[in-house]
Amino acid sequence: MSMSKYNYRMHIEYKFRKNDLVGNLTFAKRFGEGTVVPLVLDWSISDGRCPPVPQGVDKANIDPYGACVSTQSYCVNASNSATGYFCNCLEGYTGNPYIKNGCKNINECLNKNMYPCHGGRCHDLEGDYECKCNFGRRDDGNKGCEPLLSKAAVAVIGTIIGIALLALLLIFLLMEREKRKLRDRFNKNGGQLVKSIKIEIFTKAKIRYMTNNFTSIIGQGFFGTVYKGTTGSGENAGVAVKKSTTIKDDRHKESFVNEIKIQSQISHRNLVQLIGCCLETDVPMLVYEFVPRGSLYDVLHVKNDPLPLETRLNIAIYSAVALAYMHAEASQSMAIVHGDVKSANILLDDRFVPKVSDFGTSRLLSMDKDHHTNWVIADRHYIDPVYMKTGLLTTKSDVYSFSIILLELVTRKKAIYNGNQSLPMEYIKASVEGSARQMFDKDIVANREEHMECLEEVGKIALQCLDENDVNDRPTMGEVVDRLKACKSQWLECH
Repeated sequence: MSMSKYNYRMHIEYKFRKNDLVGNLTFAKRFGEGTVVPLVLDWSISDGRCPPVPQGVDKANIDPYGACVSTQSYCVNASNSATGYFCNCLEGYTGNPYIKNGCKNINECLNKNMYPCHGGRCHDLEGDYECKCNFGRRDDGNKGCEPLLSKAAVAVIGTIIGIALLALLLIFLLMEREKRKLRDRFNKNGGQLVKSIKIEIFTKAKIRYMTNNFTSIIGQGFFGTVYKGTTGSGENAGVAVKKSTTIKDDRHKESFVNEIKIQSQISHRNLVQLIGCCLETDVPMLVYEFVPRGSLYDVLHVKNDPLPLETRLNIAIYSAVALAYMHAEASQSMAIVHGDVKSANILLDDRFVPKVSDFGTSRLLSMDKDHHTNWVIADRHYIDPVYMKTGLLTTKSDVYSFSIILLELVTRKKAIYNGNQSLPMEYIKASVEGSARQMFDKDIVANREEHMECLEEVGKIALQCLDENDVNDRPTMGEVVDRLKACKSQWLECH
């Protein structure tokens, strides 16, 4: 071999023992301090030195030199000779650097002790390897991975996450509980029945939004409070939301469900339209069309604005038309008795067109039978005394109550006025004494005979409706309508 030129050679046989290196029988112990191993085998290629490596150039990028024929090898100057050198495989390779392709890549991932990759995933590369850190770790600069956060930080974050998860779980459970309560209320309040009725069912949240959290009160009564609201769009966006007070017995609760049933069966321009309801509350809330002028009671007895006779006649006529419709036309075989006819339950729109409202005490009664019914919760100043005595509820019970409204219209006095005076009783007394004219509203009398005659005719209709001796002698609401229209026509001819 032309490259193998040696200065000297020798052959020695020696059997090394462990004691030569450690223990009490080492070379140093046996031969004294300063004694070295008897033989050290070292060699180099003596005919040259490795070419200098330019500064900044990796030795892996230097072309093979001399006997270092393997691609992945490099030249190393011998330390014990002024001219010798030998060859090594590059880092990441192993094998024989003196033959072509003698240096082979090392798979560092197979030797985790020598090539660590703690907390990561080892990937072998040509002449090297990389350690890809797992989630939550980072390169430690020494072919390993360390946590991004300290143990204390991890503990704090873990605690926070745990608390957050518990909070979310609690919120979820509370939401589910609330949903279950809403479903129970919905079903308890007749939700399945209402589903079959073509009215809109509002959620509790929607009602709160529509009423601006129940801020605008437009009326209060025995059954609760009425709030103004809006659906948000359209000409008829205004609504009135009827919210009950706390229910103490089933009678009150039944009246709301009854109101939904009754109003789902009737439709008339002089009846307040039921738009929808909310059943997610302890007691259903009812949503009606909004009637802007409020009740006839307020117009007559609170606001005291001028109210011409013709307007009063129209209010009387069309309120009677609505009741006549309920009694005879809303159902072929059943009459709907309102049960709480009073001036506070007659609402007026911008043009003073009346709309009868509040059907909580209404009853569906067979037209050919008398009906004894449970106690109707109505205004005691308007309720029929015959019903009070007998418990017999008929359409004539509404006729009696309506007569008091007629008297309110012609006298502008409340059903109970001056402390404890009963309007129907006082008018009956005045009629007997021939002084009924003195009770008429002075704002419309004005010494005009044609007005006086019309007012007296309305008073006569009211007196017949007040008959307590025999309810059958009271006119029907249809007959009341005809007589009021005739009264108006006669007045217009004289006016």
